Amino acid sequence: IAEMLIGLGLLEISSYHLIKTDEVKKMKIKQPIELEESKTEYKILRPNLLIPALRILSENKDNEYPQNIFEIGEVFKTDEKQETGIKEKTNLIIALTPSNFTEAKQHLDYLMNFLGIKYNLKEDPVYGLIEGRTGKIFINEKEIGYLGEIHPATLHEWNLKMPITVIELNLSKLI
Repeated sequence: IAEMLIGLGLLEISSYHLIKTDEVKKMKIKQPIELEESKTEYKILRPNLLIPALRILSENKDNEYPQNIFEIGEVFKTDEKQETGIKEKTNLIIALTPSNFTEAKQHLDYLMNFLGIKYNLKEDPVYGLIEGRTGKIFINEKEIGYLGEIHPATLHEWNLKMPITVIELNLSKLI
């Protein structure tokens, strides 16, 4: 998948598994998993790859565009069924800027065709994305991710200048 995305001209990023408390507040994350004795401001296990992608785009907002990035990495959520109380899964995020819903959907179509997977896209709101320009991605009626345009208020919150579209998929469910 990474090689195919690089072939499409996307740049691979790699971010920490930890995020900052203020980033959790910006995205209104429910039940963040906080480390007990973190020595830095990075104290929360990332619940998605959107937060690190927005941070990286924000840190590079004055660099040349387009900035099309992707990351494959672990995300975490609470799960009482697990021995540790934490469930770990592998996600993929693709962030395109400047971009729109149509361009992001073309990337999703190409990825799914490459993998030989048929999917459905159903309009459904996702926090931080523009309602009506957002959809959840389903395979066999099972939700595996979302696609959409970042809301202008979210762009402002992250001090971003250009429109961004994102695709985030749960690769653990996909493959």
